[in-house]
Amino acid sequence: MLLSKQQKKLIVEILMKERRRLFSRHKGELLDRTIADLLQTVRNEDINITDPRDSSIDWGSRGRPKR
Repeated sequence: MLLSKQQKKLIVEILMKERRRLFSRHKGELLDRTIADLLQTVRNEDINITDPRDSSIDWGSRGRPKR
């Protein structure tokens, strides 16, 4: 995934708030599954990554393609 761990944690936090909303039309199995998958991804990164290097892509540092 192209997101940093902090970005994933923020997304999970926002999705969990959405799940608790009383009149949310996004409640359901897909939202629960998405939250569970993102939480598992974050847990895996906490366990498996010993290098604190950020794995997100810096699109601003990419040059223009050569023609």
